[in-house]
Amino acid sequence: MPEGLDEAVVQLVRVLRGLGRDDLENRATAAGARLKRPATIVCVVGEFKQGKSSLVNGLLGQQICPVDDDLATSALTLVRHGDVPQVTVRRRDDRGATVAEKVTIEDLRGWVSEQGNPGNHKQVQRVEIAVASAVLRQGLVLVDSPGMGGLGAGHAAATLSFLPFADGLVLVSDASAELSAPEVEFLRRATELCPTVLFALTKIDLYPEWRRILNLNRAHLAVRGVDIPIVAVSSALRLEALARRDRDLNEASRFPELIRMLADDVVTPAKEHAAERSAADVRSIAALVRTGLEEERALLADPSRMKHSLAQLEEANTRLEHLRGPGARWSVLVGDRVADLSNEVNFRFRGGIRTVQRTLDEQVEEMKTPTEWDEMARTLQTLVADHVTQAFAAVEKGRTAIREEVAGLLQVEYLNMPSPRGSSPSFDAAELWRDKDLVSEKAGRRALQTGLTGVRGAQSGVMMFGMMGGFLPAAAATLIASNPVLLGAGAVFGGLQLAEDRKRKVAQLRQTARQQVRQFVDDVQFEVGNAIGELVRQLQRDLRDEFTDRLAELQRTYAETARRAQDDAKRTQDEVQRRLAETDEALVSLTRISQLAGGGPA
Repeated sequence: MPEGLDEAVVQLVRVLRGLGRDDLENRATAAGARLKRPATIVCVVGEFKQGKSSLVNGLLGQQICPVDDDLATSALTLVRHGDVPQVTVRRRDDRGATVAEKVTIEDLRGWVSEQGNPGNHKQVQRVEIAVASAVLRQGLVLVDSPGMGGLGAGHAAATLSFLPFADGLVLVSDASAELSAPEVEFLRRATELCPTVLFALTKIDLYPEWRRILNLNRAHLAVRGVDIPIVAVSSALRLEALARRDRDLNEASRFPELIRMLADDVVTPAKEHAAERSAADVRSIAALVRTGLEEERALLADPSRMKHSLAQLEEANTRLEHLRGPGARWSVLVGDRVADLSNEVNFRFRGGIRTVQRTLDEQVEEMKTPTEWDEMARTLQTLVADHVTQAFAAVEKGRTAIREEVAGLLQVEYLNMPSPRGSSPSFDAAELWRDKDLVSEKAGRRALQTGLTGVRGAQSGVMMFGMMGGFLPAAAATLIASNPVLLGAGAVFGGLQLAEDRKRKVAQLRQTARQQVRQFVDDVQFEVGNAIGELVRQLQRDLRDEFTDRLAELQRTYAETARRAQDDAKRTQDEVQRRLAETDEALVSLTRISQLAGGGPA
């Protein structure tokens, strides 16, 4: 990050304001805001009642997320910085439409806890909280997820499918017991998908043997080759220390160590990336303005060039006017490439899902035991999650490729286009699975009462990860996180466990399971197809708006240069000298700004 980038933004805004370039001033201001507070997403995950919400509260330094022994988080909760406290609940109404409601922090329990919102009957997609916090001020966004109800179930697939879109992940497990095999495997896979993975051992104030558990966990991770930072913390000590303003007690909570880890391993890399983008924006804006000022200065020094220069500026404006129209080559290129991208992504996704269905159909024919049924559910969720993730990752890669091709085309046409800036899509996708039983209602109730992990997970699993708007651009978890097969195939498992002596029902249950799997696959293809279509349409709009804005900035630069040149022609000699001095001063400032933003000497 260039050391003078902050100052470069301040100086550039001042120059642009003096020139009356509000369009470029807004862009420079956005670059400064991105520099100060880049969106940095950290997901906090783990099994039920391991202290996830308490850990989030400890990081915030205040009680925000509900945490009681009889409460469990049932809805995805996003916490970001905001000077004014605010809570927004996004849910589906009775007609299936997405609505946003403002509620108070005191009302959170009724929306995000299993007690206040059992089985998520209020259809909450996510809850977004804005709160003032020193930890969040630099752009960190914490995601407090529902309990995962068994990392070996489909929840792991749902969470892992989103890690390529997150900046960091914290797995929470308390000090009452060592890590389970599914937790270790989850961490191993997470390190392959997410740039930063941390393990937090919680509730060390409650368990005197926490150091032994910590060492056992280190050994388990080492055996699987998982080398990640580990920190043991006490949320209770942290909040008590802050209430007392006791620095020693705060150190004993070990939260300062966790905060340093997040700052060094997550926030700093995100800031560096944001700084690169902001510096590029600053340099391109400065170069654009300098082009117009240099042309004006040349005309002030040699008025005889006026007629020829004005003709050139008029010609450039005419060409730019055409380029801003729908028939321009770059605009047609965007449409063609987006159509190609949509066709390719959908073709590959449908092919992958077709293969998944064939694989599951073959497995269903051979399954005989409840264990095999459990494995089928995990396989289905994992495979589908992988294909959904690949589809949306392909869209993002396509976005970058199209942007670069369009920029190259415009540069070939002798336009000095600023470097394109990146963006993140946002979309909403519908929740797929509705609770379905494969057996009769009475038998289904008996299956639920057997205490199957899969059924419990379906009621309180990772909800609507894909609904995180602008900073998690994928719908896989929307489709997977509600554990689509659990209340279907899960009921089959329970039915088989309860009826091993009734082998005659196995064939009937297999058939029902096949129907449910096929229905699920059809639903996935329908919903993901719609989501991809909307995402691609938004991509096309974004690209056209982005390049149209850049062209408009360039056109305005030429138009204002021509206007100033005409005004300069009417100046007296003294006025010309003063304007020359003003132009030289602005050019010197722009050169300095470019250097502060990492550019070489102009």
